[in-house]
Amino acid sequence: MAPQRNPLFWIGLAIAGLILFIFFGANRNGLSGMGSEQSGSVMSSSELAQDLNGVAPEKTAFSPSTSLDNNSAINRNLPTPPGMGARKAIQAARKTGKPYALVEIFNQAKIYQEEGSLADAHLLFFFSAREGHLDSIMQMALMSDPTQFRADISLLDQADPVQSFKWYQKAALSGYQPAIDSIKNLRQWALDESKAGNPLARQSLLNLKE
Repeated sequence: MAPQRNPLFWIGLAIAGLILFIFFGANRNGLSGMGSEQSGSVMSSSELAQDLNGVAPEKTAFSPSTSLDNNSAINRNLPTPPGMGARKAIQAARKTGKPYALVEIFNQAKIYQEEGSLADAHLLFFFSAREGHLDSIMQMALMSDPTQFRADISLLDQADPVQSFKWYQKAALSGYQPAIDSIKNLRQWALDESKAGNPLARQSLLNLKE
């Protein structure tokens, strides 16, 4: 007859089995849950990539001529940026090649100036002046001349006698009398203003000496 085992033995064996069952069962459930989370993560990344692809064209299409209003909507009906018209005109002139139609460019600059498109006017005056167009040279000098400065026709915030003198001098070298007379007036302005304590005039005298 087989000896009877102590009841505590069976109780201990049952407890050990229960512990093993709980441990391995929980481990399998954990692995299963982890796999589910990884699958969900992949789907989220894919959706995010699609969202980014959808946004990219909008960002690419955004340009300096567009802006956001208070409702964060893109406004594509804004006026042409300052200077854009002049740049297109200059590009067209360069494409055609020399000799440039400097008289036409000057006339277009005057129209821009009268309309208040001072950036466009300044660019066209500068382009034609650099190419030797006398009226444009005088206009560049006039727009920075402290004796005749007008904020409504100049892109500058204030007169610049040094720049004005440089442009007048460029015209004077060709013997153009109005430029020679303007240089004399500029020198007299510098002398008078220097006596009055104008630091800009004092600095200008260094460039305006005969």
